[in-house]
Amino acid sequence: MKSSLRVSAVCVIMAIFSASAWAETVSVWFYKDSLLTLVQRDIGPVEPSPEVALTALAAGPTDQEQVAGFTTALPAGTTIVNIVRVGPSITIDFSAQMLAGLTEVRLEQIYRQVKWTLHPFDLDADIRLTVADKLLSAYLPAPPTIKPAAQKQDAPAVRKLSTGLAGRSITLSPGHGRYWNGSGWVTARPQYCAPLSAEDLHNLEMCQYLETYLRADGMNVYMVRCTNKAYGNHYTGHPWWQMGAYFWLQHLGYPCSVYASVTGDCNLGVGASEGSDDVRARPLASNLDGTDIYISVHTNGLNGDCRGSNCPTGTETYYDASEEHAAWGAVSQSLATHVHTNIMEALVNHVNPTWVCRGACVKNSNGAYGEIRVPHRAAILSEIAFHDTCDRDADEYHLRDNFFRSAAMWGIYKGVCDYFEVTPTWDFYSSELVNDTIPTTMVAGQTYDVSITFRNRGVVWNGARSFRLGAVDDSDPFTLLNRLDIAGEVGPGNTYTFYFQMRAPGGGDYVSDWQMVREGYAWFGETLSKQIHVIGLPPDFNNDLHVDAIDLNYFRSCLAGQGVPPDAGCESADLDEDGDVDQTDFGLFQRCITGSAFLDFSCWDWPSE
Repeated sequence: MKSSLRVSAVCVIMAIFSASAWAETVSVWFYKDSLLTLVQRDIGPVEPSPEVALTALAAGPTDQEQVAGFTTALPAGTTIVNIVRVGPSITIDFSAQMLAGLTEVRLEQIYRQVKWTLHPFDLDADIRLTVADKLLSAYLPAPPTIKPAAQKQDAPAVRKLSTGLAGRSITLSPGHGRYWNGSGWVTARPQYCAPLSAEDLHNLEMCQYLETYLRADGMNVYMVRCTNKAYGNHYTGHPWWQMGAYFWLQHLGYPCSVYASVTGDCNLGVGASEGSDDVRARPLASNLDGTDIYISVHTNGLNGDCRGSNCPTGTETYYDASEEHAAWGAVSQSLATHVHTNIMEALVNHVNPTWVCRGACVKNSNGAYGEIRVPHRAAILSEIAFHDTCDRDADEYHLRDNFFRSAAMWGIYKGVCDYFEVTPTWDFYSSELVNDTIPTTMVAGQTYDVSITFRNRGVVWNGARSFRLGAVDDSDPFTLLNRLDIAGEVGPGNTYTFYFQMRAPGGGDYVSDWQMVREGYAWFGETLSKQIHVIGLPPDFNNDLHVDAIDLNYFRSCLAGQGVPPDAGCESADLDEDGDVDQTDFGLFQRCITGSAFLDFSCWDWPSE
């Protein structure tokens, strides 16, 4: 049902409910020390509603709150002209004062205030912020038209390839990074929940996994930030991998129209804040490169270190279907749905069965995020978890855990494959056999130092998550071990070598087979299956690694004398291989008797090679 409400009508609603018994509050969100901060507004005997909450938000902090340091991104004098709700969607039309000082960064700040103020009413899935019925983003300076340097897809339709992601391309943005704010080089988000690092840094560390998965499947990956931590330092002294995208793109040789499209100042690091330059540089680079899709990876934040059951949690993914991005709205929503579905499946099925999405799982940002409004292609932004919920999302089992990080990134990789209608080359649990040093011939009773090396092609392996090398069927004829532990972590693309000892059983032909396993979940990847011939000591007739009374009894049963061919089944007792079992054979047998001791191969005159 569609409803329309003007600000004057709010007063009517208040009057209608004034006689009732309510003494209510609504939650509104302002900034304090750059953090979103909750303020409870007393609304008197009025039922809480989105309209009432938004009106309180537009009114801004009180004089007392301003003295206490509370601020708002909504310019002074801004009022609400109209509010329209249609199902889960809501449009808020503001007065023209809202346009004062509007930038990409400020638009995002306004959107966040509105989103969290509306969240208690389940109205954060499709929020439109307008002035005179035009989206706020339409009042921003238009981004420059960037002609692709390479041939790009003419239409946003999905084309299916025969195998993997070969031939496809992506612009991958780890979000944020250090930028010039007009007075110094800062991160876009502070550090919360130490020892978790700031979002600007752990976003990039997560994207290193996604980059690895996509490249391993043949995709052309264009990174807008440096993902090589060994690359060196920027002139500020900060490592290149910590720097914002716009400075890295300048370093790579992209034109000024990409990395300084808002300020127009190609000399970075001086003058006004370059935050909006950084936001737009990422999607403009994708326009220049003509990639097929654009994905930005972020983590969420609300108002600083938070602990307890009331703290926000979960994953959400955004697409943009605003007028400016309408040509790619449908394919962006499709990409967002595929990616979000697979992030959730990966985290719920393999990491934490209680993991949830935040509010509406897939949201339309309606132009609020320049990062996914500016690209001329399917574009999405995923908020993986809340980096300021210290005792859940930001703890050692989630954002501080590389297994969680890699699992979420594998979910994005799987979502990309689903979007392009291809099967991932590498599963969530994947391994490649690299090599081994297990000999194909052994001598019974001898001990061998061996190794097996596997390459990880899936999520991070570590002992804490029960990753091990396992003997297939939980047994092996050459060792009592059926599991070998991993020391440390093994990231995707890296190898790990397992070292252990094998002891050859009695003579014969055997198979030794080994495979990676995550206990309680799955055996996975290639299996090493080794055919091994074991040379036994001839008098050890029953291959138990002893020459004892059992072997003596067997020999006696076969002893027939010189010139008498051995009975069927007694051929092995003919130790000198002269066609009979006689005293000469018994002499050879006596030399090798060990009783309960293990074989002594020196008793036998082995033929020279």
